[in-house]
Amino acid sequence: MDSGRLADARWFAVDLHVPDRRFGVRFLDEDVIERSSFLDTRIEAPPGESQSLAVADAERAAAALPRAKLGWIFHTSFCASTLLARCLHLAPFTVALKEPLVLRRLSDARNGGWSLDGLVAPSLALLARPWHPDAAVVIKPTHVALNIAIDLLAAAPDSRAVIVTSTLADFLVSNLKKPPDSQAKIPLLVERALRATQFRDRLSPAAQRPPDLICAAGLQWAAQQEEVRDVVDAVGPARVRVLDMDAMLGDLTAAVAQCSAWLELPLPAEGLAAHVREVGARNAKALDAPMDPRRRAYEAGIVVQQHRDALVRAGEWLQAHVIPAMRPPAT
Repeated sequence: MDSGRLADARWFAVDLHVPDRRFGVRFLDEDVIERSSFLDTRIEAPPGESQSLAVADAERAAAALPRAKLGWIFHTSFCASTLLARCLHLAPFTVALKEPLVLRRLSDARNGGWSLDGLVAPSLALLARPWHPDAAVVIKPTHVALNIAIDLLAAAPDSRAVIVTSTLADFLVSNLKKPPDSQAKIPLLVERALRATQFRDRLSPAAQRPPDLICAAGLQWAAQQEEVRDVVDAVGPARVRVLDMDAMLGDLTAAVAQCSAWLELPLPAEGLAAHVREVGARNAKALDAPMDPRRRAYEAGIVVQQHRDALVRAGEWLQAHVIPAMRPPAT
């Protein structure tokens, strides 16, 4: 691929094959980026073949590629991070990349024991290309990519990050609302999160054997909170802030404005407020569906009623075996 096309952000890195050290690159209109809830295998792109780009070629071209002002949204699971990303996507000022597959591939490689040497910088160079003159790029990696957050921030030392998270109660309810095939993934996600931290070393044998999926989800929450603390401790509060979902949803307009200021994004205050009101009125993952906070609270209440006894048992098990092993700032 010639350097002229590579400088164009619309030649988007849709995939990365780590063993072969090759990107898959496709020309995508910006509306695909905006419309898609996720830029992984679920991207809403028309059928088409991607072109192969060797990592070595991308690495050689990286220094000459245009680079946008960059901000990060890292997150745990089920915490409205997609909503925040949509709120911070306001072209031509900013473009938000929601869970690009390239970063999932890097996260999977780290989880599988592969070296990331020579992969992070060219991946970031491709993702950080501006979509408009003087525009910023906001990147929201998948939640499992917390295991490479420190690497990504080190590769972009002038960038800042927000880490969105939720309470244990919200997390358990969100898991209970998911279909069985999603719930079946919980043990794998627990193992993956534990592998990314030293939290397992502080857990008793009983804590590593949750008696049911709700308890396992609580263990996943705890391990992700430990991952968040690892990032904050490694990078420092001068570059990373943690945002609670409830606080964000309590005043979405104010929270987004604060995130924009923290990430130093070139977003106009008045235009941003109007944009947030529009985005906040729709489901971030199903744009045709309205967003109704009262209905969300009502549905959560039903879940709590239906699973009250199981939630109480899970809370008791977590308080006995898991929460005491967490570092105080992570709880």
